[in-house]
Amino acid sequence: MKNMKWLVLGLTLAVAAPSAMGAALVTKGANELAIAGAVDFQSGEGTDFVLDLRYAYFVMDRFSLGTKVSLQNNDFYSHFGIGVTTEYNFALPKGFKPLFGTDLVPFLGAAVDYRYSDIDHLGDESAVVLGGEGGLKFFLTDTTAVTLSLLGEVASEDVYVDDQEATNRDLRLLLGMRFYF
Repeated sequence: MKNMKWLVLGLTLAVAAPSAMGAALVTKGANELAIAGAVDFQSGEGTDFVLDLRYAYFVMDRFSLGTKVSLQNNDFYSHFGIGVTTEYNFALPKGFKPLFGTDLVPFLGAAVDYRYSDIDHLGDESAVVLGGEGGLKFFLTDTTAVTLSLLGEVASEDVYVDDQEATNRDLRLLLGMRFYF
C-alpha cells in the first residue's frame, strides 16, 4: 500500500510540473464550492462516512483563498476539522483540449486546520494540521469540474488512524466535484 501511495504522488507531480507554463483559466472574483467524500457501508470499522466541504474566492487569476470543513465517522474513529486553504491553478499549454469537456486544470494547494478526533480505546485528541494537495480538475462545463487529488496531512498530535493505531500522518486520494459562480 505504501508503494502505491508514492506512485500516485509521483504521477500527480509529473502531471502538475510541466503545466506551470499555461495561461489562467479561473479569474479574479470567481467563487468555488467544492465537495468530496465517500460512504463505505462495509469497511473494517463498520459504515465509514467521509465528507470534505470547501468554499474559496479567487483573489487573483488562478489563485484562491478559502475555508474548509472535514468530517469522518465510523465505529472506531471520528473527526471534525475546520481550517483555511489556498490553491494555485495551472493551465495547460494553448491548444491542448481534452477529448470531451472544456478543459483540464492541474492544481496545488495548502491548508492549515484545527482537527478534533475521537479514537475508540485511545481517547480524544486535538491538533493543528498542515496539509498539501495536488491534483487535476476536469471541467465538464465552464462552471462544473470533477477533481481527483492526492491529499497529504501532518498533525501536531495523533489524530488519524492507520491499521487501527493512532498516527499523526495521513495520505489519501480524493474524488470530488467543484462548482464555480
